[in-house]
This record gives sequence, C-alpha cells and structure tokens, in this order.
Amino acid sequence: MTFLRSLIIGVLAVIAARLVQTLLADRRQPVRRVAWILLLTPYFTPVLLTGYAYASFSLSLVHHPFINTIFYSALLCWKFTPIAAVIIYFTPSPISAEAIHCRRLTSASSKFGDWAFLIRAGCAGGPVAAFAVVFLCAFAEFEMASLMVVKSWTVALFDAHAGGLALSESLRRMLGPLLCEVAAIATAFVVLGRRQVTPARRVEDNRSCRWFAWCHLLIAFIFVVMIPAAMVLWGAIRGFGLLLENFVLSREILASLLFAAGASTLAGLVVFGLGTAARGRQLGSIFCKIILVAGVVAGLLGPLVLSLTVLAAVQLPGLIALRDTPVPLVCALGLVLLPMALVLKRVLELTGHRSALHLTTLMQKSRAVRELNWRLSTSGKFWAMVLLFAWAYWDLTASSILAPIGMTPVTVRLYNLMHYGQIAALSAMTCAAFAAPIFIILLALGTRRWWAPR
Repeated sequence: MTFLRSLIIGVLAVIAARLVQTLLADRRQPVRRVAWILLLTPYFTPVLLTGYAYASFSLSLVHHPFINTIFYSALLCWKFTPIAAVIIYFTPSPISAEAIHCRRLTSASSKFGDWAFLIRAGCAGGPVAAFAVVFLCAFAEFEMASLMVVKSWTVALFDAHAGGLALSESLRRMLGPLLCEVAAIATAFVVLGRRQVTPARRVEDNRSCRWFAWCHLLIAFIFVVMIPAAMVLWGAIRGFGLLLENFVLSREILASLLFAAGASTLAGLVVFGLGTAARGRQLGSIFCKIILVAGVVAGLLGPLVLSLTVLAAVQLPGLIALRDTPVPLVCALGLVLLPMALVLKRVLELTGHRSALHLTTLMQKSRAVRELNWRLSTSGKFWAMVLLFAWAYWDLTASSILAPIGMTPVTVRLYNLMHYGQIAALSAMTCAAFAAPIFIILLALGTRRWWAPR
C-alpha cells in the first residue's frame, strides 16, 4: 500500500513541478520571489505541526480510512512537490523548446516517436530523478502518518520496535523497504550523474500552466502552512497562561537546540570540507569523494532506517561505550542532513558573486563594506546553516530512537502528548518550541558584526 501510494505521489508531484516552472523562471523578479516563497514554505514547515493540526480532523475519518488516506496523500504531494520543482529547475532539458518544435515540423513521426526521441536525448533526466527523490521521501515518511492514523510500513515498524520487538527482527523487517529506497537512490544518482547541473534559463509558458501553477502553490500553502498555523495559534492563545505558570519544556528545548547545532555543524563541515577536498583526481580526492557519496546514500535512506542501523552499530563491542551518549544521534542527524547540505552548497556555488567579492577586498574597510561583504559572501552560508539547523531541530524519528537518557528532545515530548488530542496547553507548548529556534536565529543575526568574517 505504501509503495503504490508513493508511486502515485511521485507522478503527481512531477506533473505539478513541471507546470510550476513557468513561475519559477518568470522574467519578473517579484513574481519569481513570491513563487519561490509559496513553493518552499510548505516543504520547510515542520511535519509535526501539520500532523498535529489535522490529527483531530483525521480522527473523525477513522471510519473512513480511504478518505483519510487520500487527504494524507494530498498533504504529502503538496509538501514534496518543492523537491521535484527544485530538481527539475536545476536539471533543465538539453534541448530547447524551440528545437523540439522545429523537429516536430520537420518530422512526420507519431507522438510516441517524439517521446522516444526526447527520452533518448536525455530530456527525461530531470523528471525521472525528481520522481525517484519524491518517491523516496513519501515512502519513508513517518511522523504525519502516525499522527493522522494512516497505515504505513514506517508506522508499523516503529510501533513494533517501540513495543519491544528485538532489534534483529526490526532490521530483518526493513530489508524489503530498504531495497526500494536503494533502488530510488540509485536511479536518482545515475540520472543526475549524466550531466552538469545548471539553473534553467527559460521554460515554455502559457496561461493555463500559470493558472494551474498559482492554484497549486496557493492551495499547498493554505493547507500545509496557514490552516495548521492558525489552529495551533488559536489554541496557544487560550493556553498561554497555563504555560507561564508551569513551563515544563525548558530541558527538552535545550536538548533539541544542542542536537540541532551539533548535527548542522557536522553536516556543514563534511560538505564544505570534503566537498572541497573531493575536487580533482588525486588518490586523496577520490577517497573523499567515496566518503561523501557513502554519506549521502546513508542520509537518503531516511531517519528510520538509518537510526535503526546506527542503533545496531552501537551495540557492537567496540562502539557500545557510545550508546548512552549524544554521539549516535548527532551522527545520524548529520547524515540525514547531508543530502540537503550538498544541494544547498551547490546552489550557493551557482549564485555566488566572486567578482563583486573581489571588489570589496579593494575597498576601504568600513561598516558599510562589512555589511556588503556579509550580503555577498556570508549571508548565503548563514541561511543554509539555518535551514539545516531547523530541519535537525524538528526531527522526530531519529530523536525517538537514539536520544540518550536524560536528554529527551522537545519533538519527542510533544509527539507523545499529541496522541492525547488537542488541548490549549499543548498548543502553547508547540508555539514555545517554535519560538526557541527563531530566537536563536534572530540572536545570531543581530550579533553578526561580532562573529561574521570581515
């Protein structure tokens, strides 16, 4: 069931992503900016927030599991379409729309013949890779399925393991899903490895595509972001007084902040360190490249499979001393973040301002020059680290399996409380958990003149 549902979500996400390209490559900067914001916001919205907001709604559909599954699948499609859109945007077709039109004018082949020609020419590389990655994300999703009471292999395996199932049996049960994930990873790597990734320049545009793209972006933003945020904020207003009287999440929030900081720093160091060292054909560069590819493959397996593998590894005699320390969780989260960190690094390389940065080194040092240097050089890396930090902060699966005793992350605590229904105090706790990383990010942004490179 999960396999078939993920296949359908992957196909629908690729279709929607192809049509959204008309807005992402628009000539007008305001249109592009709004389109990118509406596209990426649902993806970076924590799954825990969306699942918690719709948990009470999904409970009313317990006697209608088919409708509940359809709604869950729609949420996944809206949430993972940005992945497909970004992949297709940065892997454009090697043949322009004008060249394809000219071939159709000069050739009398059928529609099937045109499709076969486009596939042989490599035009299907981006959509195939996007489908493989979206399938992987939808197939390995756990948090929203658990909160919305949807049948999934991840929920069944997690519940069985939490209920006392032996680790060896858990690892045996995940062999089938693991083969599916490895096949998706291999497909994405093979397709994306055939060409140099560059941003798309121009896409075919028409009114119907633009209308559908705007509708898709707005509906995804409303259902994945606005409605969950409004439901949580409404409950938080009523429960804020109770939260002030007894704030019980301080230790959990601090633990999540520390784990997120460690994991994002580890992923950043690996990508920027090994990524730079992997350039070239020397023996050391090849070794770094192998390590980087192995880390990316491990991260793409998903937090559930990876966490169970790490848990099995720390039971070995040489690593058992690390079992009750933060090291396994930090390493697992760092590996989960590695693919995203690699993509962000590539985006920073494509949008760099090397000529402008050279000019800033020739200018007289001043506060304005430092601010310009921040905008051109450091701000991109800062926001990339912010995205990695926020993603690690809201992780649930790896934190539930690998967190040491006495350092329970806030997501695990909130997840356990959310199964008892929506209450005002819990909504206030969720808002407080949201506010903590935002406060840290604003603090780092406000003090950048002291720590940012000059």
